[in-house]
Amino acid sequence: MELVEVGLYVRDMERAIRFYRDTVGLELDFESEHWTTFRTGSCTLALHAGSEAPDPTFAVADLDAERARLAAAGVGVTEIREPAPGLRVFDARDPDGNRFSIESRGPT
Repeated sequence: MELVEVGLYVRDMERAIRFYRDTVGLELDFESEHWTTFRTGSCTLALHAGSEAPDPTFAVADLDAERARLAAAGVGVTEIREPAPGLRVFDARDPDGNRFSIESRGPT
């Protein structure tokens, strides 16, 4: 399992973009009003419009098996969704209620 994305929720997307791009010095990958990503090596920093807690994302080769393994261990998991071509993902919660996501990417 590899950490591939950390999502941060921001109240002011333009201000956050300026900060992470101009002050921190990250390379902008994609920008929109509600979703912006920065290249940070092997892990992406993703900014979401909103005010939720951070949402780390881990990549696995076999999403169905990982979902079944976590569910069998008593972890609450969501249904698998496909938000973009070639991307399958589900969410889970740690014992403190923090959300994290598990994804797999296939051919688009």
